[in-house]
Amino acid sequence: MRSVTDLATACALFAGLGEACVEMAAVAYLDPNRRLLGLRHIVGGRDHVAISIRTVAADALAFDAAGVVIAHNHPSGDATPSARDLAFTRALAAALRTLEVVLLDHLVIAGGKVTSLRAMGVV
Repeated sequence: MRSVTDLATACALFAGLGEACVEMAAVAYLDPNRRLLGLRHIVGGRDHVAISIRTVAADALAFDAAGVVIAHNHPSGDATPSARDLAFTRALAAALRTLEVVLLDHLVIAGGKVTSLRAMGVV
């Protein structure tokens, strides 16, 4: 079972997103020791991907996850989070907290560049 213990292992887990031509997201569900329990991929369009807070929460409960790491790509090549990315991250973190699940990070990936919203202080 793969463990996601730091930014480097999270980046390796989501590395494939960086080369996608459309926006995609992936959500990793982790146990209390940050071992991977499950992974969901969501395919979006040319410039956005719709991620349902309800779906992430339901999956977290189904996996009995203690933590979640989410990542999505920006095919534009710019790894700067959008205002919508920031708002979604805050809303997701708040919703998961009510379920006693921690949003460990949200990564924005563009080619070989990665922005961690945890490192930015958003999560």
